[in-house]
Amino acid sequence: MARALVFAHYDRDGLFDPYVVDALRTYRRVMDHVTVVSTSAQHLPAALAPLVDRFIARQNVGYDFCSWRAGLAALEPTEQFDEIICANDSVYGPLFDLAAALSDARVADADLWGMCLSEQGTKRRGKISCPHIQSWFFGMRRPLIASQAFGDFWRSVVPLANKDDLIDRYEIGMTEHFATAGFRVAALYDARTAGPLSLREMWPHFSLQEPRQSWRYFRKSRRMPHNPSELAFQRLLDAGVPFAKVSLFWVNHYGLNRGRILDEIGLTTPYDSQLIRAHQQRLAAANSGLV
Repeated sequence: MARALVFAHYDRDGLFDPYVVDALRTYRRVMDHVTVVSTSAQHLPAALAPLVDRFIARQNVGYDFCSWRAGLAALEPTEQFDEIICANDSVYGPLFDLAAALSDARVADADLWGMCLSEQGTKRRGKISCPHIQSWFFGMRRPLIASQAFGDFWRSVVPLANKDDLIDRYEIGMTEHFATAGFRVAALYDARTAGPLSLREMWPHFSLQEPRQSWRYFRKSRRMPHNPSELAFQRLLDAGVPFAKVSLFWVNHYGLNRGRILDEIGLTTPYDSQLIRAHQQRLAAANSGLV
């Protein structure tokens, strides 16, 4: 199978953080072609040249979907590939062997597939279920790549200023567009069949020392639908998803115990959790004005 990666990169300091370098090194092992599209760096560091076949610098407008559109256009004819993966730097990892996910039976017959299928909609869609592949990692296979629906969707991608509009139109809209066209959609973790977290699953994140955070975690976990890649990290890991969202540690919407997550990654995966710590320290320093 000829496989290509289009990787969307953004860093507030214009850097390729060590966790991104590690990701590209891991992707390189399973990809025949790697394109990196950056909205913050003007040049690819020389050290990354062996890992990247094409580098595209573009203006920081339109978020990742415009980066993926630029990368896909540079791959023409896209039909030369059996599979095209689109990913970004909003996750740490791969935490372990990516090859297993790429060949997993749960997604083997899918035309559009990803790591996580969420039901969460946007504020504009209210609380209705909006099943969609989360866009931080998704793959498109040859039947879809060669279709008119593929060209129609990617030609429709234009810069949008509001992130909620982008999620509504492109992240949720992409799954809807291709499913309506008759293509099969699947993910390693499917929130539609998961149900709420049990108290046993939640217990490691409760703390008597931080009752407010624990209450926030409990309260938000009862609301459905939720964002599974942030709330249900352990479930995704158990399902074979080799990634952890950066926002788990930085924004931490649900108030999880970050230390427990780092411990779990360190104990159960070969990933160097120091990459996470170092990146979070850099973000914190930048946010406090130290760098």
